[in-house]
Amino acid sequence: MNRLLLSVAGAAALVSVGLIASSPAQAWADKCRENVDAQIDDEYRIYFHTSGNELSEESVERIDRAHSIASARDVAQLCIIGQASKEGNSKRNANLAYARAEAVANAFVARGWKRDQIVVRSKGESWGFMTDWLTDDSAADRRVDVTFSY
Repeated sequence: MNRLLLSVAGAAALVSVGLIASSPAQAWADKCRENVDAQIDDEYRIYFHTSGNELSEESVERIDRAHSIASARDVAQLCIIGQASKEGNSKRNANLAYARAEAVANAFVARGWKRDQIVVRSKGESWGFMTDWLTDDSAADRRVDVTFSY
C-alpha cells in the first residue's frame, strides 16, 4: 500500500513539473502545441468575413483539401488555431477566433474525424500580418490555421 501511495505521489509530482502529461487529452494538446510553430501551408488557412464565423464556399473547399491530404498522410491529430483581426474589443475577438476554430473543427468532424483527434485553440487578435500600430480589419488576420501532427 505504501508503494502505491509513493507511486501515485511520484506521478503527481512529475505531472506538476510537466515531465509527463496528466491525461491523454493533455498529451495530445502538448503535441499540438509543439507543432503550432511548424510552417503553415496557405492551402490550409481558412479565411472568414469580418465579425463572422460562417464557412464560405472557398473555406469548405480548403477544408475538403486539407481533409483529403490529412487522410492520405495518416495524420494522427489536427491542430486548429483561430485568429481575429485587431478591430474591436480584444475579449470579443478572442471569443470570435475560438468560434471560428470550432466551426472548422466541426467541419472536420462532419468528414469523419473524431473530436479527440482535434485540438482547438484561439490566438485571439492576430499581429502577424500587420504592424503593431495598425488596427485595421485585415482579411489575412481573420483566419483559422490547420496544422497536422503525426
